[in-house]
Amino acid sequence: MQPEIQKAWDKTCTLLLGEELGKIEDYAPWLRELIDQNTYQKSAVSGKEVATAIPEYCKGSKTISFDEIDFGKKFEPLNINEIKDLDSILEAVNERVYYCGNILLGNCGNVERSSNISDGFAIYDSAQFFNVKYMAYCTVGRENSYCFGVHGPGGSDFLIRCSQTVNVRRAFELWASMNSSDCYYVYGLDNCSNCLFSFNLKNRRYCIGNLELGRDKYDAIKKKLLAELVAELKKNKSAPSLMDIVRKSKAEKPSGLKSVTPEFTESNEQLDKQIIEKEFSDTTKIIFGKPLTGMDNYSDWLCRHTHQMQETTSAVSGKRILWLPYGISLVPLPENRMVTIEEADLLGETTRIGQSEAENMTLENAHKNIGKIAYFKVDVRDGQTKNLIDCSYCIGGSDCYRLSMFVRSKYCAFGMWPKDSTNCFGMDSLMDSNFCVKCYHSTKLTRCFEMDNCRDCADSMFCHNCESVSNAMFCFNVKSKRYAIGNAEVGRDQFMDVKKKVVDEILEKIEKDKRLNLSIYEVGCRGRKS
Repeated sequence: MQPEIQKAWDKTCTLLLGEELGKIEDYAPWLRELIDQNTYQKSAVSGKEVATAIPEYCKGSKTISFDEIDFGKKFEPLNINEIKDLDSILEAVNERVYYCGNILLGNCGNVERSSNISDGFAIYDSAQFFNVKYMAYCTVGRENSYCFGVHGPGGSDFLIRCSQTVNVRRAFELWASMNSSDCYYVYGLDNCSNCLFSFNLKNRRYCIGNLELGRDKYDAIKKKLLAELVAELKKNKSAPSLMDIVRKSKAEKPSGLKSVTPEFTESNEQLDKQIIEKEFSDTTKIIFGKPLTGMDNYSDWLCRHTHQMQETTSAVSGKRILWLPYGISLVPLPENRMVTIEEADLLGETTRIGQSEAENMTLENAHKNIGKIAYFKVDVRDGQTKNLIDCSYCIGGSDCYRLSMFVRSKYCAFGMWPKDSTNCFGMDSLMDSNFCVKCYHSTKLTRCFEMDNCRDCADSMFCHNCESVSNAMFCFNVKSKRYAIGNAEVGRDQFMDVKKKVVDEILEKIEKDKRLNLSIYEVGCRGRKS
């Protein structure tokens, strides 16, 4: 590990805890617990270690490091006369299929054991970041620095063991919070600072257990708690997570719960699933030449290779809650403490521990004091939303179904994290895209099917790590191709002839089985199940 990482770790520990903790490698297992960890394989070209951020690639497939790809290499066209069906194409392209790792884009330096990094400096064992520096054991985010063991940071700095942050500074074990600073062991905060063991607060300062204190008293209790935390870390090379502490606590219903929890009426909005059904049919007609109808019939297939929501009920009201484990944390939340958005807001305003409990709080007894305040909202509704059916974690969007963590998207269903996208079905982490089916970890796709880690592509299917390709099939690790099959351009007429055979076969299988037993993640194993 490069010395820049150790120096950044020392600086962050000193800022958050008051002193250095020693070698970061000693804390690696603990720091990895909250993240979506990379997988590591050997390059089929050189034998060097290759980090991949996506765990879906089939076992036995070949891996290549991004720096080993020759984007200028010319490939001989396939023998089109020998291509009769999908199986013959898979056989023909097999030697050209490599799944790519160690992907570093833009201006990167001192990046090790990481992938899908764009404009990053001093990064170790991390993945899926843009414009970041000084990070180790982190996954998924942008515009961050000095983060260690963090999942899903955005615009945040100096974090240790946090999950899902937006504009957060100096935090330890902060979860699902935004616009906050100098917080430890907190969940669901917005525009708060200097809080410890607090939940669902807005616009608050100097709180312990949701109880607001004078600054001097708060600082004294914080100093004592941090001393205990440092001793625990140095002794065990780990510390209990917020969820560990909450699970040990007794789930107490707050006093006066009925008076602070009114009967929330259901929305009067009339939901119309048929709008989304029509868009599904229109989209599949564009992709396959014939519309598919009844999108629920294809739900198992469309949800494959995507992060899926779970269903639970509110601990306060028994209301149904849909939530995405990935969106909040990779460490399971206690389901007997989940509440709706409205309930969380009320609990944050009205519940707190007592003065004596706050003054005598220790790391060891914290679980005894927070039982009545430790409740978790697992959904977000922000921006303009309309006709969202069975959705969770929405920041602007309309006419969507069984979708989670989406931003300004419409006419989408079955998947996670479409951003600024329309008419996309069965996706995971798809940005600025339109009229796509089963596409993943890609940006700016149009009319595509089964694409992974691609950018600026159109009218293509079964492609991986491609950029600026159009009318392409079964292309891997290439740029700027048109009418290409298996990395070689074949001309429009031949391409369209082969595409018709392939699409007809795909459509027949989907209509018969309500699924296709081949994905971009399995092309590298000739369609064998992973």
